[in-house]
Amino acid sequence: MGEWHSIKSNSDINSLLEFYGGFHDSCIKEIRYTSGAWVDADMAMHMGEQEDWQVDIVFQRQWEPISIELRFTGMRKMNIAGWQRNYYCDIYDCYLAFHNDLITCLDEILIVWADNAGFESKNFSERCIIEEPGASFIIAKNLLWREI
Repeated sequence: MGEWHSIKSNSDINSLLEFYGGFHDSCIKEIRYTSGAWVDADMAMHMGEQEDWQVDIVFQRQWEPISIELRFTGMRKMNIAGWQRNYYCDIYDCYLAFHNDLITCLDEILIVWADNAGFESKNFSERCIIEEPGASFIIAKNLLWREI
């Protein structure tokens, strides 16, 4: 597996998008979510730190490089669109950007990934419970990626 690359700037975002063709004609193969919460032998619950809230996503496509993995740490919110009538799961392009206006009264910089370039982060909380076509998105504190 490849080494992890950190996304800290718009230049890093552009490098990832160039490396993986803007996620064009890719799909989500698998997702693993870890909250960082756990119960010890004395039945005490531990909540974990911000960085422990983690989502790993494997993407694949039909040309080289075939597979990459994104690791979001400090995950704040995610929505994964599942099966939808009359829609395929292929991703044509993606949205990837930093935001500092997503949490009321906080100026925290977060990164947003979504499965379409037209995604508008300001409207995601106003959507229907199930909307077709639905968007998959993740909002987190940090993002790493690697070729696998």
